[in-house]
Amino acid sequence: MSALTFELKQTPDQRLDLSPLVPARLDGLSRKEIEALAINTTRTKLTVGDAFKIRGKDAQNIRFEGTDERCDRIGAGLAGGAIVVEGDAGMLLGAKMRRGKIGVTGSTGVLTGASMAGGEIAVRRNVGDQAGAAAFGETMGMKGGFISIGGDAGALLGERLRRGLIVVGGKAGDYAGARMIAGTLLLKQGAGRYAGYGNRRGSLILLEKPRNILPTYSDCGVMEFDYLRLLENWLRDQGLRIRFGARARRLMGDMAVLGKGEMLILA
Repeated sequence: MSALTFELKQTPDQRLDLSPLVPARLDGLSRKEIEALAINTTRTKLTVGDAFKIRGKDAQNIRFEGTDERCDRIGAGLAGGAIVVEGDAGMLLGAKMRRGKIGVTGSTGVLTGASMAGGEIAVRRNVGDQAGAAAFGETMGMKGGFISIGGDAGALLGERLRRGLIVVGGKAGDYAGARMIAGTLLLKQGAGRYAGYGNRRGSLILLEKPRNILPTYSDCGVMEFDYLRLLENWLRDQGLRIRFGARARRLMGDMAVLGKGEMLILA
C-alpha cells in the first residue's frame, strides 16, 4: 500500500496548521473526510483539499511534497507511524510528539521538536531557533527522543532540555544548551556565545572549542569517558558516522546554578 501523500498545490496565502495530518487522526477516514479537514490559521477557511492534492492510502506512512516554511506543526503530537517531508517545514515540527519518526529533506522553522517526549526527528538541512526547547505553554523542553540536524541550528538549541539527545552536524547559535535540566547536545562544529548558560545537569559534547566559554565553568582537565565510545557506536547504528574517541576536556558548570552539568571538548 502506497504512502498517504499530500502534494502542495501552490504557495499558500496564509500559514497552514497541519497538526491534524497525523496517522492517529487520519486512520480510517475516507478521502473526502480528509479533504474536508480544516487547516486554516486565519478567518479565511481553508481545508486540506483546497491546499493539497492527495494520493495513496497508507495513513501510517504520510508524505508531504512541495511544502515550504509556511507549513506549520507537521507531526505535532505524533503518537506513532512515520512522516516524510520532501521540502521545507515551518514552526513546531514534531512538537510534543511521543513516538514515531519524522524525516525532512529541507530546513525547518523555530521550535522543531519542542517538548517532544519520544520518537525521532531527522532534518537534513538547517533548523530555526529553539529546537528541542519548550513549546508554547510548557515549562520544560524536550523530554525524550532523538533529533538529528544535518546543517546549522539557531539560537537557544535545547533550551530547558530535560532528557534526550540532539546532534547537530553544523554550527549551533548562541545560548546552546541554555538552562538545560538534563539530556545531551552533541555539536560537531561548535557553538556561538554563552553555550551552556544556566546548565544544571546536562551534557554538551563539542568536537570544536566554542567561541567563548563562560567563566562559571570549572576546568577539570582531560579525561577518558567510556560512554563516549558507547555513544559513537550507537550513533553509527543510527547511520551517523561521527568519530570522537574517548578523551575529552571536561568543564563542570554552570556554577552559577546547580553546577552539575558538563561541557566535554574532545581532545
